[in-house]
Amino acid sequence: MKVLKFKCTLLTDVILNQKASTEGSNTTLDFIPGNNFLGIVAKNYNKFSPEVFHSGKVRFGDAHPVVEGHEGIRSVRVPASMYYPKLQSPEEACYIHHAYDAQNDTNKPQLKQCRKGFYVFETDKGYPAITESTFALKSAYDREKRRAKDEQMFGYESLDAGLAFLFEVECDNDEFAAAIQDSLIGKHRIGRSRSAQYGLVEIEKSDFKSPAGSREVQHDYVTVYADGRLIFLDENGTPTFRPTAKDLGLEDGEIDWGKTQLRTFQYAPWNYKRQCRDTDRVGIEKGSVFVVKTQSPAPAESAYVGSYRNEGFGRVIYNPDFLQVKPDSNGVAKYTLEPKQVATKQELQDNSANTPLLALLRERKQAEETDKEILERVNEFVKKYKSMFSGETFASQWGTIRSIAMGEVNEDKLWSALFAPETGYLTHGTAKDKWDKWERRNVLKEKFAKENKGHLRKAIINLASEMAKIKK
Repeated sequence: MKVLKFKCTLLTDVILNQKASTEGSNTTLDFIPGNNFLGIVAKNYNKFSPEVFHSGKVRFGDAHPVVEGHEGIRSVRVPASMYYPKLQSPEEACYIHHAYDAQNDTNKPQLKQCRKGFYVFETDKGYPAITESTFALKSAYDREKRRAKDEQMFGYESLDAGLAFLFEVECDNDEFAAAIQDSLIGKHRIGRSRSAQYGLVEIEKSDFKSPAGSREVQHDYVTVYADGRLIFLDENGTPTFRPTAKDLGLEDGEIDWGKTQLRTFQYAPWNYKRQCRDTDRVGIEKGSVFVVKTQSPAPAESAYVGSYRNEGFGRVIYNPDFLQVKPDSNGVAKYTLEPKQVATKQELQDNSANTPLLALLRERKQAEETDKEILERVNEFVKKYKSMFSGETFASQWGTIRSIAMGEVNEDKLWSALFAPETGYLTHGTAKDKWDKWERRNVLKEKFAKENKGHLRKAIINLASEMAKIKK
């Protein structure tokens, strides 16, 4: 058997809906199902033997998100057997369900199940992957009327461009490997709305490690972790949520349902080639954990079980290390989950510094703050010096000052038009004597005009408007 390893990088946003329906809320998957990669190879269907796509001898695994700083290890969905106390976070305390005994715990915390997120487990710590998504409203296009169709609005949640994912392709027959690799490497489109701006990805060869398991029986149990989605059919061909130990790849044993933690899924796949829906897929969600009571060792560290293995369904890991507990503890998880690294406020500002919209908003905010400061100085000046300008007819004086300020955009020219010796409006002519009295001109110049340098025009216009309202 040959294992091909690849890295898939999103060049644009990618839509991978959890459900096939177009009505109601729709959320995106946080991983890339293996059938997307099978579809890429199937574009050259006639160049391959049918067993590449239908026999299960070639298995296109799911692509899991890359964890920054741990690119050399493929991440896994957080196990459903990991629980944390209510009102706390998984990073503070984490227990393994099948190893925890509530009767021997004096604190008896109320535990909640970990359900979301992918982690890389390394050196007794679990490092989280960050899969960011974006929501957008889209409309169908009416080609005849050349506008958006009425009542055809869609809400799409998509994985953000720039995210990277790791996946494997297992080939039982080595002769298929080279052709499959050549078909996958390069730029392709996956997901929905591929004819629009969505779905462009680039696939390249990569080298990474996958989480390992163990064949050994631990305390008369074998834990089976669902690294991929699992679909089992009973003897009548009906999907079932209650597989047997043999269905899980074990020689014998019995599943302990009291210690097993399962989550389920259901969706209707869309066949693009035939332009119709296939049979509903009903199965067990990845991250689920089976606890099987047996004395026989596991056949391997990992394997594929169940149906639809060619599409990546059925991958399991036996006795994975991240389901172990600390010695002499009541089910305390061996691995400590690390918190997600959220970008700081300064980092967010640096990343968006060149965005035109944010630059405009910052400019408007600065203008509003400047206007507020000017109005505060105007109100302070009016309150403090209004008595100095009452008793004489000053309304016309302030009206003329306002007209001069409205006509002069240049601040230096405005200063000269008002205060220049022998040529300024306040330093010569009939207005000079009124402004010399009680040093009114000096008060306006020193106590207001100089304090508003840089915004003199706006400040003088606002002050003149307020001072003209002062009654005798």
